[in-house]
Amino acid sequence: VKFGALGTTLTGLAPQAMAVLKSEYPEVGLHIRPGLTSTLLADIERGNLDAALVTKPHLMPAGVLFRPLAQERMELIAATEEAEDDPLKLLKTKPFIRFNRNAVVGSLIDSWLLSKDIRVSETMELDSAEAIASMVHANLGVSIMPRLTVPPPDSITLKHLSLGDDAPSRVLGLAYHEDQLKAQAMDALYNAFSSVVERAQNSGPARA
Repeated sequence: VKFGALGTTLTGLAPQAMAVLKSEYPEVGLHIRPGLTSTLLADIERGNLDAALVTKPHLMPAGVLFRPLAQERMELIAATEEAEDDPLKLLKTKPFIRFNRNAVVGSLIDSWLLSKDIRVSETMELDSAEAIASMVHANLGVSIMPRLTVPPPDSITLKHLSLGDDAPSRVLGLAYHEDQLKAQAMDALYNAFSSVVERAQNSGPARA
C-alpha cells in the first residue's frame, strides 16, 4: 500500500494506525510518504498513492473519496512561562510563528485571523508541527495549531489556550480514489485509523 500522511500525524496517529494494520495484516507492505494535503491528493489522482491521511479541503478532486476520522479544533500554543492567558492579546503582542499558508490548516488559520481583524507580527513560517512547537517552547513566539487527537508520545510541554467557540477546526480523514482496486485494503486502513482515534478519544489523553 502506497500511503501518504500529513506531517502533523507522522509522530502520533499515523504510526499507531500502521502498527494496528500490520498486527492484523502482517503480510501487507507499506510505503509511506509525507506531504501537504494538496500534494497528497494530486498524487492520488495521478495514481502515485493508493490513499492518504489528509485535512478535508474546501473542494475534493473529482473521483476522490474522503472518509472523515476526527475533527481537531485550533488552539493557541505558548511557552509554559508565559504569564498572559488571553490568546487574542498574545496574538497581537507576541511574535507569531505561522503554519505554512499553502497547507489547508495554514489557510484555515489565516482566514480566522482575518475574520478577527488580528494583525500578527510574523516572525517565521514553518510546515513542521514539531519545529513550531520547539520554537514556541524556546519562547520565540506563539502559534496556532490543531489540538491533535493523537499527540506524539514525547510531546513538548507547552501552554495551550482555547481560541473560543468560533475557533477554526480541521477534519482529518482518509482519501482514496473511488475506483480504487484495493478496496479491502482501504477498508482495513480506515478501520485501523478509526480504532486509534476512538481509543484516544475514550482515554482522553493528557495534554502537555
